[in-house]
Amino acid sequence: MTVNSFSKEPSSGEDRTWFKSFYSKLVLGLLLSFSIIALMLTLLVQQLTKNYQSEVEQKLHLELAEHIVHDDSLLKDGKIDQAALEHTFHSMMILGPSFEFYVVNPNGTVTTYSAVDEKIKRMQVDLKPINQFLRGEGGLPILGDDPRSPYKKKIFSVAEIKHNGVLQGYLYIIIGGEVYDSVVDLLQESHIIKLSFWGFAATLFFSLIVVLLLFAMLTRPLRRLAMDMRLFRSEGFEKGNMPDSKWNETSADEIHRLGSTFNEMAGELKKQYEKVRTTDELRRELISYVSHDLRTPLASLQGYLETWQLKQKSISSEESAKLIQVAVDNAQHISRLVEQLFELAHLDAENMSLTLEPVSIAELAYDVTQKLQLEASNKNITLNVEPKDPSLMAMVNIEKIERVFTNLLENAIRHTSAGGQIVIHMLPKDEQLNVTVQDDGCGINERELPHIFEAHYRGSNQESKGQSASHSKVKRLHSGLGLAITKRIVELHGSEITVASQVDRGTCFSFYLKSV
Repeated sequence: MTVNSFSKEPSSGEDRTWFKSFYSKLVLGLLLSFSIIALMLTLLVQQLTKNYQSEVEQKLHLELAEHIVHDDSLLKDGKIDQAALEHTFHSMMILGPSFEFYVVNPNGTVTTYSAVDEKIKRMQVDLKPINQFLRGEGGLPILGDDPRSPYKKKIFSVAEIKHNGVLQGYLYIIIGGEVYDSVVDLLQESHIIKLSFWGFAATLFFSLIVVLLLFAMLTRPLRRLAMDMRLFRSEGFEKGNMPDSKWNETSADEIHRLGSTFNEMAGELKKQYEKVRTTDELRRELISYVSHDLRTPLASLQGYLETWQLKQKSISSEESAKLIQVAVDNAQHISRLVEQLFELAHLDAENMSLTLEPVSIAELAYDVTQKLQLEASNKNITLNVEPKDPSLMAMVNIEKIERVFTNLLENAIRHTSAGGQIVIHMLPKDEQLNVTVQDDGCGINERELPHIFEAHYRGSNQESKGQSASHSKVKRLHSGLGLAITKRIVELHGSEITVASQVDRGTCFSFYLKSV
């Protein structure tokens, strides 16, 4: 006989876990509550039935003792006639075997009884219930001492035995004696009582099943939410699986609102996780790019300095100055790269915000073109601002927007051939100012357009046509961070920068600013 190694039997740990669940606690609590209620109802019904039965019996035989005393002469010569008493007891026992007869003297002592001596357990009875019965005080049933038991009390009928107005004693009749008790025991074994008991038990059981089903329906959303939480905890963000349960956030059910809140929280946590993971990947990528970008100028700087150090005595002063200048250019490039890296990191901070003020955009753009005029003139490139209207105002951070214009114009000059033209256009539109920087340079390949704003991305059009070898050597030191910085600054102004370009036709960058 082989055993399937993949079969899984429920362990004792799983059983203990079930007993700790919310539903199991409800079930156990409900079972305990029903059991206590059933026991209390059984005892209550039994006691009420007994009291009702005693009340009915006592009412039916309320004047029994009075009739016996009135109809039978129990006195002879002023004393209780024992022979007449025994005859009366015997006659009544035949007619009503459930009655027990006693004669009690005025002090409560039992003097005569309809039983053998061995059955009498106490010879003194309390007169307080007897007097209460005779005065008609209180409600029925009234219980008196049972001489056949040292502690039991039973319903009774009592009448005074008097001679010439003088109390001689009491005729004390216990209703429902030992014979009656045995009959009650037999009735409890009867089919009707058993049927009533099982009917009552079935009613309780059916009610319990209904309530358990109701609890199961009410706790099903809670179990589903707990399952979603366990699944979310076990799989986490790595597999990208999110809870697929649908919850109604506007429902009046608190569990549905809780489930909806959990889904929102899980979605937000996943977004934060993806953001952290993306940031981490960008950080590693940035470190890779930075190490590469720094390695090249550092190696060049070191190489030229070592060459100058070795050959400074054997080369001319002109060649020596050239080596030093190339080293200085590489050092400046390293300085600019580090500065841009710090600037980009500062702009990417989550708590980054800008202080905005009304600025004349046309004047600012004109100032930037004047700053870059020498570089543009060296390539015979024309810089222009249209319109030159100082009334065109926008809410900006003047330092950051100046950096945007500088980056875009430097990028345009770098990719525009000699004799080209670069124009900054400004057009008011719907409480906004549309700003474009357009050149007629070499353009950007269509497949590269989605990537040009990525940090350290370099397109295939790094050098424009007609550049000299020496100029190209300097331009190859470009870091590729300028457009990434530009994009972030525009975003911090609540706008978005777009680009349109055609190869050999030129490129146009466009963004909106809030006008004043």
